Amino acid sequence: MRKILLPALLLLTSLGYSQTRKALTHDVYDGWKSVGERLISNDGNFILYAINPQEGDGEMIIQNIKTGYIKKIARGYSAAITQDSRFAIVKIKAPYQDTRQAKIKKKKPDEMPRDSLAYVLLGTDSIVKIPRIKSYKTPEKGTGWLAYHLDKPVPDSAKKKALPDSLKVRIDMLTKLADSIIRISLDSVKGKIEKEEVMAAAKKAVKEIYKKADDALAEADAEGDEAPAAAAATEGTELLLKNLATNTNRSFKLVSDYGFDEKGRLLFIKTTKNSKDTNSKAQVLVYNLETGVADTIMRGLNDAKNFVFDEAGTQLAFTAERDSSSKALQKFYRLWHWARGKDTAVIIADKHTPGMRIGSTVSENATLRFSQNGQQLYFGTAPIQPAKDTNLVDFELARLD
Repeated sequence: MRKILLPALLLLTSLGYSQTRKALTHDVYDGWKSVGERLISNDGNFILYAINPQEGDGEMIIQNIKTGYIKKIARGYSAAITQDSRFAIVKIKAPYQDTRQAKIKKKKPDEMPRDSLAYVLLGTDSIVKIPRIKSYKTPEKGTGWLAYHLDKPVPDSAKKKALPDSLKVRIDMLTKLADSIIRISLDSVKGKIEKEEVMAAAKKAVKEIYKKADDALAEADAEGDEAPAAAAATEGTELLLKNLATNTNRSFKLVSDYGFDEKGRLLFIKTTKNSKDTNSKAQVLVYNLETGVADTIMRGLNDAKNFVFDEAGTQLAFTAERDSSSKALQKFYRLWHWARGKDTAVIIADKHTPGMRIGSTVSENATLRFSQNGQQLYFGTAPIQPAKDTNLVDFELARLD
């Protein structure tokens, strides 16, 4: 009897399950969610993980696996937990629909929605949010420090651009000239032509006046806006260095690159020129987190990259180019080195260094690396590229699509 009932029950169960099971379609798996990045704190108490939909806004979940504490941060990603397991730091994406609509409306880059930053004291509901950031960094093994790079402030569209004095004079002259021409024309044809013909002639004159005024405005924009706009595109923005333990900030202006050493004792900062000050110069600084003193180790450079500290945090190396003009057809980078206690960085390799292969130079694209004991520095070289031939017309060059 038992042998007959058991297969019958299994058959009924399978039939009921097949009737309730939902068929797999595009609508079903488009709604599936996935687990993204995952982190665990050094003390083993907290875990962070992201839940992301196929399309739309996800969330970052912070959870204490012992107490049941849960904190959810909408649209969170790119998270980090500080070395001392006290703080979680999370970037927050702009809302998906806001970004989508901005792309549809073809808004300018400065008008696009920006990411935000949040840091949370783990185990509490305390959360601080900072709008419009580019990036953030924390020391790999140091504690208590957070550096975050702010984006450019939102442009104030309410402010109207003041017209140059010369342009005001030209527009006033056009207005007076138009007024006198219309008056003379009306007096000369008074009683000779119909009213409609007079109105048509006046409208034609007005159109010509507007055209000349638009041409004058366009010329003024071309003269006054192009150079500042180009300079602003490469100009650095504000960097905030926060001591999470004391909740104090240190601000650095015009920053374009930055980074901690592994143990969180030093911070390098690269700044750009001020587009509004012709006497300003780009600089490389080293900020001592223990003493609060910033030293300028290089001043007056065109570009610097590939910054790397040694493991002990006593040396900094980077590649930089500082001798050519912005329009130079060839630019040569050199390898620079700074050691703790020194005033400035010094050149240790370039295309003229003994042992450098003829026709080669220091590569600005290769990664720099110190040996574990800090006694060797490894860098890359590359063949010197020929200067661009300015005699060739751009539209005559071959293009591969």
